[in-house]
Amino acid sequence: MCDLLNEIIARGGTTALRDPFSDDRMIRDFIEPPLGIGCFVAESSEGIVGFQALEWSDPNWTGPNPLPADWAFIATYVAQSVQGRGIGRRLFEATRAAAEAAGVVAIDANIRKENLVGQAYYSRIGFRDYRSDSEAVCKSFVLSR
Repeated sequence: MCDLLNEIIARGGTTALRDPFSDDRMIRDFIEPPLGIGCFVAESSEGIVGFQALEWSDPNWTGPNPLPADWAFIATYVAQSVQGRGIGRRLFEATRAAAEAAGVVAIDANIRKENLVGQAYYSRIGFRDYRSDSEAVCKSFVLSR
C-alpha cells in the first residue's frame, strides 16, 4: 500500500498528500485510524493495485468545513496502470456495504480540483458535488435508509 500511495504522491497532482508514507503511518492513517470503519484492498498478479479507506468524521474537528457526526469520509487510491478497469467501483461496493452496516448517513469525498479522473470516478459511482473551494471539490454520497 505504501509503494502504491508513494508513487501517486511522487507523481503529484491527484492527492493533497505530500509526504511519503512509512508502514507505521499507513497503519495509523488508513488501516487502523481511531475513527476507522474499513479499509479495502485490490490485488492482482502485480500486487496491490488499489485501496479505499472509510473513516467517521471527527466530532471534535474545529477546522473549516466540519462534517456531521453521522458522516464518513473516503479516500481512494488506484495505480495509474490499472485505472478504468473497474477496480474503484469494486472497492466502493465493499466500502458502501461497510458504511451501511456502520450506520453512516453520507460519505464525503474531497478531491483536488486538478484531479479530473478522481472527480469523474466519484461522479460515476453516484457522488454529487456539494461544495468547492479554490483547491478542492467535495462530493457526497447519501446512503439510503
